[in-house]
Formats: sequence, structure tokens, C-alpha cells
Amino acid sequence: MWKWEWICWFVNLVSREPSERLRRYRRLIERLSREADLDGGWWRVFRDYPKQAAASTVVLTPAASGQDADESIAVVVQGPVVPRDELTIQTLQLYRQTMPHSRLILSTWNDVAPEQREQIESLGVTVVTSEKPQHPGPHNLNLQIVSTRRGLQEAQRLGCRYAMKTRADTRIHLAEADQFCRDLLNQFPVDAASGQQKRLMVLDFATRLYVPCHPADLLMFGTTDDLLSYWSPDLCGPEMTFRVCDEFDEMLQQATPEIVLCRSYLQRTGAKAVDDLHAWWEMLADRFLVIDRDMIDLFWPKYNYNVDQRLSMVWDNGNMALCHFAQWMQLYARRVEPSVTLDQLRRQRVHDALTSLHDETAAA
Repeated sequence: MWKWEWICWFVNLVSREPSERLRRYRRLIERLSREADLDGGWWRVFRDYPKQAAASTVVLTPAASGQDADESIAVVVQGPVVPRDELTIQTLQLYRQTMPHSRLILSTWNDVAPEQREQIESLGVTVVTSEKPQHPGPHNLNLQIVSTRRGLQEAQRLGCRYAMKTRADTRIHLAEADQFCRDLLNQFPVDAASGQQKRLMVLDFATRLYVPCHPADLLMFGTTDDLLSYWSPDLCGPEMTFRVCDEFDEMLQQATPEIVLCRSYLQRTGAKAVDDLHAWWEMLADRFLVIDRDMIDLFWPKYNYNVDQRLSMVWDNGNMALCHFAQWMQLYARRVEPSVTLDQLRRQRVHDALTSLHDETAAA
């Protein structure tokens, strides 16, 4: 590790200006990528995302698109304001440009700095705050519930029929992503018997194909009433904890936030139990709509984001595979059946390949 630290130190030493240092780091990245491609079985692709709010795509005005300005969509950004690179403030400023017809709502905490709140409100953003719950819940689930529900309640008060729930540490770069989500949602009507007004749109990351009741909660789109119903469970007590497991069966028993939210919602809406993969795939086909991150150009600068962006279709060959739009269309249109059972998966370790189960079946 010290060798890499030394290289970075040397680049900083010989670079007088930030622009010069950036140019040299880019050249180093390109060189390392070429060297890795020579011996590896993959091509590595890098992409730049601007930190500042600069609309990179054309927004169709109502006159150009032939549509009236739609004030019935609320974009609810929930969570603490991220100060690094002014991520949250710059994101809201970008949304003001790229989703000009939607209501922008920031749902954050009472301890938000007054100057930050004033700056955000000057962008035309409605700011609502909440007191943090005493117990954060597994993976801060209670924090997500409280801030999301408060933002959706404000969207409902403002009379917004639809809402996009997203987070203060993510950014959507697609222009008119709000209109895109609403239009796509309307192409796939939900059965009235489901009790939902519309489907619940979620991202591929981290909607799991082989983990029942695990739709992504990073971003959701639907009617405000449906989302409020989804985000109104009882808060978790201190007895509910989560820990990372290596065994697939043990992982299923953990209080994973996505699973807790989904199971609570399905129980409160009278849905049938989801106890196996067949029932889960039916639920995905009937009540959800899964879109890819790339469809709205979402970026999440969290953890090791340079590596985490690799989670794409070519990596989905194990029991933690994601459900992308392509897979969801197969569930919706052709009602495909899982080739493995949940009981078989329970014998595996997390991230094991499904091919090992297929080999066992063939050998038997």
C-alpha cells in the first residue's frame, strides 16, 4: 500500500496547479487501465460525472414537447444534507433545471444548518424537517422511514399525485426523469385488485431476483398515496438488529431494511404471503416495475463508488443477482419460472454461483 501512497505523494509534489495534478492523475488512470486490460478478461470503462449543477441535456419545454407543465409530481429528496462537494445543494440546483415542472421537497433533520436551509430554499425547494428517532434501526431504517414519510406527507399536502422518492446522497442526471418515470409507469397498469393505484417503480440496484421481498429502496416512484402506504410501517425497536452473514439461509433471517419494508407493506395491504421464489417473481411482475440505473443516469457517490458501478448484468450470475429491466420484462410478459428453489439456495453461501446448483441437479 505504501508504494501507491508514494506515487500519489510524488504526483502531488511535482504538480504545481490543481489542473496539472488532475491531468496527471487522469493519465495515470488511463495507463493503469490499459495495463489491466492486457492481462485481464475485462475492459474497464470510466466515466466523469460533474460535481457542479450544470444541465448536460436539453429539457423539453411544454411548448416543445406538446405537454402542459405538470405540477402533480413531487421529487422528495430525503436524508441529511451532504456537505462534501456541496452534493445535496448542487443536486437540488440541477433538479431545478432538469425537472422544472415538479415540486422539489427536501426532507431532512432539525439540526440542518440555518445557512444551508436558507440557501436551499432560495432555489425554490420546500424544506421540511423532523426530529431523529431515538433508535436508528437496522442500517438506519428508522431514519429512512421518518424522513421519507415526512417528505411524502408534504407532497400529499401540496396536492402532488405522483412522487419520486430519492436520497440526498444520490444524483439523477437524466433530464425530465420525473416525466419519464410517470410516462413509463402509465404504460404498465396495475391490477385494481392489488389495492395499489399504480405500480411501485424501483431500481435494479438492489432489487434481488433470488431474495424474496427485496426491492430496492434507494429510489422509488409511484403515486404519493401508494408511496406513503409503503413508507408508513411501525418503527423498529432496539431488539431488531442486522449483521452481515456469509450463509444464504442466515442472511434471509436478518432484518434487512428492504425486506422489512416490503413485508410490512404487503402484510398491511392484505397481499398473499411471499414464501418462495415463484411468489416473489409473481409479486415483482404484478405490483412492481424495475428500471435500470442507467435509464435515469443515477450516480451514488458512496463507499468505493469507482468499483460499485461495476454491478451490472454481466456480474449477475449468483444468488445475489439483481433484477434489471430486461429480467423484469421477462417476468411481466412471459411469466418465466425460477430454475432453482429457495430451499436449494439456503444450502449456499452468499454470492455463490447458481451454476453449482444446476450441476448438482444434473448429477442427480
